[in-house]
Amino acid sequence: MDIGDGLTAASRILALVGADRIELVTVTRNRVSLQPTHLKEGEDIARMLGLDVPLDHRMFVPGNTLWTGELDGFEVQVRSVLRRVVAR
Repeated sequence: MDIGDGLTAASRILALVGADRIELVTVTRNRVSLQPTHLKEGEDIARMLGLDVPLDHRMFVPGNTLWTGELDGFEVQVRSVLRRVVAR
């Protein structure tokens, strides 16, 4: 994969979720990272893309969750507000 493939993948993702919902896109040779305009929409966007692996960053202020998964051969990440984990 090269950066052009990453840009093509990012373009397809933006068309799918709606470019107006995304504030920032970062593309590397094997990764597409998205920051929604409204972080509270991040989990919904991630689920729409089939991303189901959460990484909670509780030490950041404010905390956030990075949802990850694979799409079109790329690791895709979507930032969201910190999810509320149900205690067991």
